[in-house]
Amino acid sequence: MIIKFHIQYHTQWGQQLALVGNHPILGNDSLLEAHKLQYTQNGNWVTSIEIEPDFPLQYRYVLLNDGMNRLDEEWGDMRNLDSAKISTDEIVICDSWRAKGRPENGLYNSAFTSVIFGQEPSKNKKRTTLAAGTIQFSIRAVAIPKGLQVCVLGNHPSLGNWDYSKPLLLSNLTFPTWTGQITTPVISPIEYKYGLYDPSAKRVTQLEHGNNRQLVLSPRSVKNSTVLVADENMNLREQAWKGAGIAIPVFSLRSKTGFGVGEFNDLKALADWAEQTNMQMVQILPINDTTATYTWVDSYPYAAISVFALHPMYLHLQEVEGFSEVVDQPTFAAEQEELNGKEVVDYEQVVQLKLKYAKAIFKVVKKDFLQRKDFKQYLKENQHWLKPYALFCYCRDKYGTADFQQWKEHQTFSESLLKKGTNSRSSHYEEITFQYFLQFYLDRQLKTAAAYTRHKGVVLKGDIPIGIYRNSVDAWMAPQLYNMGGQAGAPPDPFSAAGQNWGFPTYNWAEMAKDDYTWWQNRLRQLSDYFDAFRIDHILGFFRIWEIPWAQIEGTMGFFNPALPIWLEEFEERGISFSEERYCRPYITEEVLKQSFGDRQEEVKSIFLTEVGESERWQLRKEFNTQRKVKEFLEQEENAGLQDLQAGLLSLIGNVIFFRAVEQDKAAYHPRIDSTKTSSFQALPPLEQQRVRDLYNDYFYHRQENFWRKQAMTKLPAIKQATNMLICGEDLGMVPACVPGVMKELDFFSLEIQRMSKNPASEFLQADDIPYLSVCSPSTHDMSPVRAWWEESERAQIQRFYQQELGFQGEAPYFCEPFVAQAIFQQHLSWPSMWAVFPIQDILAVDTTVRRTNPFDERINEPSNPQHYWRYRLHITLEELQEQTGLNRWIRDMLVKSGRS
Repeated sequence: MIIKFHIQYHTQWGQQLALVGNHPILGNDSLLEAHKLQYTQNGNWVTSIEIEPDFPLQYRYVLLNDGMNRLDEEWGDMRNLDSAKISTDEIVICDSWRAKGRPENGLYNSAFTSVIFGQEPSKNKKRTTLAAGTIQFSIRAVAIPKGLQVCVLGNHPSLGNWDYSKPLLLSNLTFPTWTGQITTPVISPIEYKYGLYDPSAKRVTQLEHGNNRQLVLSPRSVKNSTVLVADENMNLREQAWKGAGIAIPVFSLRSKTGFGVGEFNDLKALADWAEQTNMQMVQILPINDTTATYTWVDSYPYAAISVFALHPMYLHLQEVEGFSEVVDQPTFAAEQEELNGKEVVDYEQVVQLKLKYAKAIFKVVKKDFLQRKDFKQYLKENQHWLKPYALFCYCRDKYGTADFQQWKEHQTFSESLLKKGTNSRSSHYEEITFQYFLQFYLDRQLKTAAAYTRHKGVVLKGDIPIGIYRNSVDAWMAPQLYNMGGQAGAPPDPFSAAGQNWGFPTYNWAEMAKDDYTWWQNRLRQLSDYFDAFRIDHILGFFRIWEIPWAQIEGTMGFFNPALPIWLEEFEERGISFSEERYCRPYITEEVLKQSFGDRQEEVKSIFLTEVGESERWQLRKEFNTQRKVKEFLEQEENAGLQDLQAGLLSLIGNVIFFRAVEQDKAAYHPRIDSTKTSSFQALPPLEQQRVRDLYNDYFYHRQENFWRKQAMTKLPAIKQATNMLICGEDLGMVPACVPGVMKELDFFSLEIQRMSKNPASEFLQADDIPYLSVCSPSTHDMSPVRAWWEESERAQIQRFYQQELGFQGEAPYFCEPFVAQAIFQQHLSWPSMWAVFPIQDILAVDTTVRRTNPFDERINEPSNPQHYWRYRLHITLEELQEQTGLNRWIRDMLVKSGRS
């Protein structure tokens, strides 16, 4: 089979267009063996190849320089040629370059192709076999209003001869690609445009603007060939699409049918409310099982014991077969009333009662359940994670801890251990299969809710944590994939002066790369069963992660991994009088001790310190020379009277300027974050301070950029290939300069928060700094909602916000009045972001009759408190929310007015 390629692309001198693909003629995907095209004139490039009939060809165009180095390549996935549907021996392909950076590229994901613009298949579902003399027109277009059809109108009889009532109607069978064929005699050139056809009006209602497209073909080439025209970029005069959504954790939902906590079933009612108000996205927090201790500590949704298993607390018991027969209904109703009446989630009681009822049901139905065909199919498809998870849960309960290092017989995972532990003849098989039972129903209920939200035209957006829990089935099964001696976290920010320590092990990316990040790909494929969009928590971790050694506690004791360190000789080159004793060990003097401990400095000396010779400096005793040692000492009951010294002692250990880079073979160092604020730094001579500050700025803001970009581009593209979901990266905090470019290249949506401007020149987020492929929001679950922030912030800052950002005159009100909340809501709707997503607290703030009385009860998380109890619940039910006609009408009107509906 002969294939002739034609594409128009205007290059510069010395540049070369080439094809790379999955056939030896196209280099077998190797850029070095790419097949070059020949330039003719007017930007036209052509080539011809011969391949085997029915070969499933995949290819893309690349732009090379003289040295065959890639300068650019087409956007998106590889092109596919299904030659099995072509009955000729010669194919002419007329392609159009798929450019990167186009706004509509952000629509090519399931959020839009399956939900927002999901199409009913064309009536003719059969794919036509293309014979000689056939010209097939095709164009990719996602944002086609439902009820309309893409068409081609042109100067050819089969294209209607420009008659708006007789266009060639294209099929959406391969949506988002629209295709249609003509076979009548050729006119050359064929001039044409794409448009939208309204079947009810039976005519073209909108046509592309600009010049006509042209197809120049010789009658001979068409007579003996099949011509495939693959156009791009439908040029309709329309504004870029925008939408709006709601953010709320599932556990925070409140309904009359719930059981003290939000459940997967409640997502249906939330989707109904979203549809009612013209919202098109529901964003939630992670929903994986976090049951490690059966206490409220497990309420932290980012500490999952499995990245695959769903949390049992989201189970809607009433829809589990056997519920009506097994459960005492009056008792259940009384407990339901008690739990639903609570202001917040009673995590321990909810989990305890749900598991009690689920176990009672399972004991009765287990025999029939295990024989169900749908269960057996579920187990077959999910056994790679479900069986290890079930065994992990059994061991957790048997040993009374999720810390597998303490499991005598099960400390080290193996396939033989798994096979023995999940064998149907084992004495604990009922405990194993109970976990299968729970996950089967959780999966089914979530899939049902997800299908419902899709049917309503609402995108369900999940959240994928950057880390894994240290005591999880994932770490137990494959500890080689993680750096168990490190802890992931975040450097200091305005909301957490000491930084954050999440406690999760960091990733061993080199090990993960060996199988092309299969663990990540499996994780995303499962998520796509439920979601059409997801948020990558702390996407900066794919560039570099903030890693805190296990021996330390505070985020300030971390460093970026990987990072290019400072080599010993650099200090000398910069004129810095460096020594590890002065720069890398805690700087402890009489003055420092007095400032830190006041009258208790002698007590601190006697217990924790020893004097260093006659230097008038002190050092920590060996048994207290790390933050973890100090913390564990102070946690002992007999040392309760010293607890108030902890903050000062941890700060004392962190009073250094550099850390030794232990991962390097020779002497190298990382600057301690915010070291310029330490008393150790302040004690340096002024000239030495300036030289150290210059080195500090070079390390954090210059030398790493290309290195970190390379790190991200080896991981994120491989992970992206595993899913067709819309991907949003949470890119807040200390953002490297290379991040926006990578996000744009991969069509990842950025997160833009009004109170966290990424532009150092502005206090608050500005419209000019917001990219189109982004999600803007007034706050996140890690921040105070707008009303609480308004009251807890300095009045000078609120006054600036009130006047400069919202444009009001006079003194700012002490409370965030509804008109203020309304102005913030409307402002976000007007911004360039494709998506404006609002925490539900900030939406309800616009209406005095609906919003909560005390705004401080609406806080979901406090990052500065590692022991925070995640228990926020809506104060009204979803049923009551749907009845708020005034609020709902106002939201709907605002969205229509802003064009986000």
